[in-house]
Amino acid sequence: MRVNTRRGARPPARINTRRPPRQNISRRAVAVRRQALLRRCVLGLKLCAGAVLVVLVSFFFIFVHDVFVQSDYFKAKGIQVEGGQRLSSREIMRQAGVREGVNVLSVNLSAARRQLLAHPWIAEAEVQREIPSGLRIRIREHAPAAVVDLGRRFLLNDQGELFKEWEESDAVDLPVVNGFKVSDARAVDRPGAARRLPLSALAPDLPPEQARSRPLDAVMQVLALGREPGAALPIRQIRTIRVDRELGITVVAFDPGKSIRLGYDDYPAKYHLLEDLLAFFKAQPGPVDFDRIDLTDVNRVIVNPVKAELPQTGPQGG
Repeated sequence: MRVNTRRGARPPARINTRRPPRQNISRRAVAVRRQALLRRCVLGLKLCAGAVLVVLVSFFFIFVHDVFVQSDYFKAKGIQVEGGQRLSSREIMRQAGVREGVNVLSVNLSAARRQLLAHPWIAEAEVQREIPSGLRIRIREHAPAAVVDLGRRFLLNDQGELFKEWEESDAVDLPVVNGFKVSDARAVDRPGAARRLPLSALAPDLPPEQARSRPLDAVMQVLALGREPGAALPIRQIRTIRVDRELGITVVAFDPGKSIRLGYDDYPAKYHLLEDLLAFFKAQPGPVDFDRIDLTDVNRVIVNPVKAELPQTGPQGG
C-alpha cells in the first residue's frame, strides 16, 4: 500500500465511530410528568363541569322567571295612578307602557320611570310594585308659571325652568314674559329634556347651565309674590311682564293700559306700597284710576292718574 507523501496532501479524515450518549431518564421524572398531565386533565374536567353547571342553572332560572311572569297570580288587578292633573290616568299608564292585567313582575320599573319622565309635562315619576297583584304610579307635573317669549314661546315652571314649547292646545292663562335673552333661559335639568327644547336653534353657542340671571330671578320673585293670598298684583291679573336689563321689571296688569314699574329688588316692600295706593284709590268718593305707577324707588313714587273726561254739553239756548 502506497502512502502519498507529497507535500500539501491532506491526511485522510477520521471516521467518528462514537455513539451518542444514552439519555438517562429516571423513573421519578416520568412519574412527575404523568402527575402534571393528570392534573391538567382533572382541571379541564372541572372547567367543563362548571360550564355545564352554569348553563343548567341559567336554564333553571329562566324557567322559573317564565313561570312567574306568566302566572295569573301576579296579574295586576288594579293600577293606582297618583298626581295627574293635566294628564289622565289612562294617558299616564300609556306613557309608562303598562296596562290593566299586566304581570307586575314583568314590568321594568326603571324603564317605565324613564318613559314617564320623557313626557314634557311630567317633572317627577315613581313606579312601584305591590306584590302580588298591584302597581302604583306616582307623578308630579310641572306647575306652569308664565309663558316666555324668545321669538318662540316656551312654558316656564315655578322653579324658573323652561320645560316645553308652548302650544295652543296647552290652553294656559298665564302672563307673558318679554325681554329675556336666550342666555337667561334654563332648561329642565333632566336627560333628554334639553333636546326637546329647540333653544340651540335660537342660540347655537348657549353657555352651560349656570345660576339664575338677575332678570330671571326678578321675574321669579314677582311671580312668587303674585301667588300669595291677597297679593296686590295677583298672578291671574298680570298680563305681561316686561324685562329691561338695565331698568328692571315692568308689569302690565288689570287692564292692557295699566303698567306698574317695579325695577329691581325690594319687591315685598313695593307690593305693600302698591296695596296702599290701590286702597287709597278705592276710598276716594269719585272714580280715581291710573295708567302708570313707578315704584322703582320706594321713596319716590310716581303715579300718572287717568284724566277724567268732562261731559260734553251743547250750546245753551236763550
